[in-house]
Amino acid sequence: MLQATEVRSEGELSGSDEDVRQDIAPSGGSSAAAMGSRPSQPVGQIQGAGARRGNRGDSLSGVALGDGIGIAAGWIRKSVSGSTWAAYEKVWSEWATFTRLADAGLGEQDLRLLVVYFVSRHMEGGGSVSAIERKLAGLAFLFKLQGLTDFTKDFWVKQALKGYRKSHAKKDSRRPVSFSLLQVLSNKLGGVGKSGYEVILFKAVFSIAFFGAFRVGELVSPAKQVAGGLKMQDVEVKRDRVLLKLGRSKTDQAGKGVKVQLFRLPGSGICPVQVVEEFLLIRPVGEGPLFVHEDRTFLSRFQFIAVFRKCIGAAGLDSRQFASHSFRIGAATEAARCGLDEAAIKRIGRWESRRFQSYVRPQLSSDAI
Repeated sequence: MLQATEVRSEGELSGSDEDVRQDIAPSGGSSAAAMGSRPSQPVGQIQGAGARRGNRGDSLSGVALGDGIGIAAGWIRKSVSGSTWAAYEKVWSEWATFTRLADAGLGEQDLRLLVVYFVSRHMEGGGSVSAIERKLAGLAFLFKLQGLTDFTKDFWVKQALKGYRKSHAKKDSRRPVSFSLLQVLSNKLGGVGKSGYEVILFKAVFSIAFFGAFRVGELVSPAKQVAGGLKMQDVEVKRDRVLLKLGRSKTDQAGKGVKVQLFRLPGSGICPVQVVEEFLLIRPVGEGPLFVHEDRTFLSRFQFIAVFRKCIGAAGLDSRQFASHSFRIGAATEAARCGLDEAAIKRIGRWESRRFQSYVRPQLSSDAI
């Protein structure tokens, strides 16, 4: 009978090896395929990969096959981001330890129970829903690499996670930046910005974040000395619009890119076309990130959030109720309030699913409070 035991905060197994062996001892049966669930070496480090030995006339020699697998493994690794791959490797290491403690060959039914037990242990340990989902994503990737049945999609796993998610649901209460609040923030920049240049810089980046429903990481650099976000060559200003080329985003890991069009709003002080034109007139000449300070250092994510919160405070609102994502939430909320249909809202925010619906929060808008 399986018994839940404590899970360490780092996601490693707890208790003595003997205790865990007793907990997860298989009921019997084995298969060669199931034994493949134990990654004895990192994926991509395949014996013979890159070698050039053997009979060149034998096109299907073990060495040649090893070469092909090694090359394919390298490209598979490039199919996901570096941070995702690192997270997967951590899960694979944990899973390898977990299966090794089972002591014996595992049949498909045993593997299925092990996955259920693996998940339940993390639930018993109070792991966050997102952390457990990341672990399952890592296991799913591993099972597919090894040609095994993906038991992370098993009914027991899915339903247990569904129940766990309901009991641990934290309501996202981040408030949106509305059109009127954006105008207020723009006016408050005069008392927050350190110079006239900084006022125009933040007015431009706030306006684009709102009208383009951008994530802050898509706009600005991760740090003052680390280039990122939109680049100068990504911007094209026309008579009635500004075109912004988004090279890569959270939902576009392949980097196909998309052009975001923001149209002119005559008579508005926060018109995205006008504020971009004003900023480009004073921006230091040169390539690189679009949003830079007067000394050419990059506008960072930290600075974006810090100035945004100062403006929120200056407007008499609680800055703890807002986040950088409030601009993206605000774009969805305003679009819905203007009567745009689902397809239009998804286009604005580049949503591929109906997740945008959770961003429509007119009841949390400062205009409604």
